[in-house]
Amino acid sequence: MLEAIGNGFMSGLVICTFFGPIFFMLTDLGLKGNLRGVLYLSLGTFLSDVLTILIVYFIAQSLVKHTTLINALYIAGGLVLVYIGFKSFTKTKIDTAHPVVDRKHLRQLFVKGFLINSTNPNVFFFWFGAVMFAVNLYKGNTSFVFAHFVTTVVMVLTTDIGKGYGASLLRPYVNDKAMLLLGKLSGIIIMGFGVKLMFFH
Repeated sequence: MLEAIGNGFMSGLVICTFFGPIFFMLTDLGLKGNLRGVLYLSLGTFLSDVLTILIVYFIAQSLVKHTTLINALYIAGGLVLVYIGFKSFTKTKIDTAHPVVDRKHLRQLFVKGFLINSTNPNVFFFWFGAVMFAVNLYKGNTSFVFAHFVTTVVMVLTTDIGKGYGASLLRPYVNDKAMLLLGKLSGIIIMGFGVKLMFFH
């Protein structure tokens, strides 16, 4: 169980290095001092992640007895992780564009966090690969998989809030080059997970 929690913690650390639209929305809200907005946006993203993981997990569980199909899903999940990692590793610049959000309506921020995260194909495909990896790693042990992903999503929620809270303090010291290098490191780690899922499951 401690191993599952530790793996979930590490997964959360990897995910927190992603620089997607939610990251820049959180940073924008933090720089403007809208910490309640940061919280609501993070909670919307959190709910989206939880629902996506549950959907993917139940799909994986229903197919676990179909050996040929489950092996194909391992390969598909691994390819997706390699693709996402490769895109992160080969990125040559950080896109600092972000959507305009209305700070006066916290419920709207919650909905925006949920919808932006839910409609991003990369989010679904990442969790698809991550769930397939965890199901294989723990041999379908539900309690271990549960501990893994509870730790992961709590870690993601905590770091999302931390990104917004620390934006005004940290942003002046973190240039685009440092963010790009961090993204490349994240890409290498994700590609490693993908290769393991495809060939060493």
